[in-house]
Amino acid sequence: MKLCDLNPHLRFASQIKYQTSDYPVKVRDCRIFYTVNGKADIFIENQHYQLSPGSLMYCACGSQYNILSPENFSLVSLNFDLTQENNSWILPYAPVSLTKKEPDFPISFQPVEDSDFLNSHLFLQDGSRFYRYIEKILKAFNGNSLYFREISSSVLKELLIDLHCQIKVPARSTVDFIMNYIDENYEKDLTNKDLATLAGYHEYYLNRLFLSSTGSSLHGYLLKVRLTRAAHLILNTDLALQDIPERVGFNSYPHFSSYFHKQFGVSPTQYRKSLKNRI
Repeated sequence: MKLCDLNPHLRFASQIKYQTSDYPVKVRDCRIFYTVNGKADIFIENQHYQLSPGSLMYCACGSQYNILSPENFSLVSLNFDLTQENNSWILPYAPVSLTKKEPDFPISFQPVEDSDFLNSHLFLQDGSRFYRYIEKILKAFNGNSLYFREISSSVLKELLIDLHCQIKVPARSTVDFIMNYIDENYEKDLTNKDLATLAGYHEYYLNRLFLSSTGSSLHGYLLKVRLTRAAHLILNTDLALQDIPERVGFNSYPHFSSYFHKQFGVSPTQYRKSLKNRI
């Protein structure tokens, strides 16, 4: 199935007060959570995210997650299938506890060939721009007007396509922006969180995006840039080796020397002695 073939079947759309659970669950449908009040931690596919007002989480059918929340936590939950294959079943599917010995349930899920996140999960720290769709869905689905299911499902399709465009179209430009920022500011104290704030994404998502686009993690790319600049200074200046780490963003010489040896196979001293004036 391709993105253009989506025809969502919406079973549930409402704002709820979420009650925390001490065990993970597996869901029989796709879900979108939009946080309204409070904060909570969600653990999904060996990843941890913090839900806060305005954050948006999508998880595919068959996902396993656990949400730990305080009493004042509330969110909008949309429960749906990506197709109309099981549209005769209009009640929401309850998730299955993974701590109980229950027979596994059949999952009716067709992977989407041209949109990876629809087959897994997506987290946006700031998903507020998508709330306009959610608001329309809530109004249509809970209004029980003529064709309310068709209207809400069509808006849901718009939301899913817009999410796809949001993370796919600007992905390369976002990565290029962060790469350029690192290239120009490598000597500063940069963290993944700092870079994610600049990009407008959660740090875990930005790191995944960066890794899939470049083959390197954010930290790995930053180290490579710093070490490349250090090697240039070692070969092209008479700066004391002890002064170079601070100029390229390292906090100490031992820390710098350790990473330098891993990158080039020799110490900074050996690098200067063996290559200076030979290239």
